[in-house]
Amino acid sequence: MKYIIMCGGEYKIFQTPKHLSVINGERLVDRTIRLLKENGVKEIYISSNNPIFDTCGVPRLEHNNTYVNNGKSNTGYWLDAFYKVNEPVCYIWGDVYFTDNAIKTIVNYKTNKNIFFGTSDALNEYHNNWGEPFAYIVNDYISFYKGIDDVKKLKDEGKCIREPVVWELYRYLHGLDINVQRITTDYVCIDDGTMDVDSPKELEELKSKLEK
Repeated sequence: MKYIIMCGGEYKIFQTPKHLSVINGERLVDRTIRLLKENGVKEIYISSNNPIFDTCGVPRLEHNNTYVNNGKSNTGYWLDAFYKVNEPVCYIWGDVYFTDNAIKTIVNYKTNKNIFFGTSDALNEYHNNWGEPFAYIVNDYISFYKGIDDVKKLKDEGKCIREPVVWELYRYLHGLDINVQRITTDYVCIDDGTMDVDSPKELEELKSKLEK
């Protein structure tokens, strides 16, 4: 199975891509690559249209992701974060500080379904009491990519109350109201300190927490 670390899009509140934020002397994406390799993963890629990620030591998949977040507004589609491949794939969020246990759980999870990984509750104010996503194993990639196109169309039709991200996609694929947060089946909770970085403030809080 391919493991694709998603490092696309542009987040204006960070001076450099947040996936390259340094924590304990190691960039987030480098830590993820290292942990995947330590757990036996051979096929590791980064999806990004930014050549700065060529420094990470794994192949970069040129990715035409035009999503731009300006802090208060955005353009493009967040769902363009998913680089499409016609085979089973595991998508890994590039802006996440993973514990060893989290990567081990994802890599060793046996399934022939599409499985979503994340926390059971929000870890910060940005998620409005929603869980935080970390990874998505996709075996049925045909329905998965069709779901992405369908949700993007719903956005264009004004049927999404916010920018549709992976939560909207997850709910759509499970036949739920995409605008009402609900976790149902095919979701694996990882509540072990793994968390993503959404703002410079949160990055500093994570650094402080790990230094204790």
